[in-house]
Amino acid sequence: MLWMMKTNSEIAHIANEVLTKYVTRGGVYKVFHEIMNAEGIKFREVESSSNDFVGALTKGNNGQTYIMINCAIDNEGRKHFTMAHELGHYFLSHQLKQNTFYCSKNEIVEEGAWKDTIEQEANHFASCLLMPEEKVKNAFLGILSRSRKAKIKDFLHIKNDGTFGIWVPIRDELTKRYGVSEAALRYRLQQLKLAKFEFGS
Repeated sequence: MLWMMKTNSEIAHIANEVLTKYVTRGGVYKVFHEIMNAEGIKFREVESSSNDFVGALTKGNNGQTYIMINCAIDNEGRKHFTMAHELGHYFLSHQLKQNTFYCSKNEIVEEGAWKDTIEQEANHFASCLLMPEEKVKNAFLGILSRSRKAKIKDFLHIKNDGTFGIWVPIRDELTKRYGVSEAALRYRLQQLKLAKFEFGS
């Protein structure tokens, strides 16, 4: 089967199909293992001698599909994004080269630009799977509308000023709700044109 590049809306549609099939309530990260079991994927956290290794989708000689992630990933949000990224390779039917997708920390990117189209697709799938557009939009706008400090209720421009104080409770609630890192959340909100970030780390 020949791989065809997918549009962001096609990728979002596939992610939504996975969500509809497997998630009844709560964040998708809570049911990753159930998704993998239902799809016949075995999951392994592995030690790696390479600091660059983050995750992989691989197929054993017996045809068994595995998702492996580096057990040294200490940020839960980053771990969830990596698992969703590898599921992206699977659900987007990316063809395994030499029976594996080895993904480095430069390829599984929670925010920013990606060089490789297949990795870009898997990253977009992960973002859509973890933070479905309608849910994250409604949650973000709901929290923003309740903020007494926010003057604009449908967009947040965060700088090193009072707007950062508006951002902190939104960040805290949404990273917890969706099981993602701040970097992934910031990227998704910018992608959905809900926020702009201009502050130092």
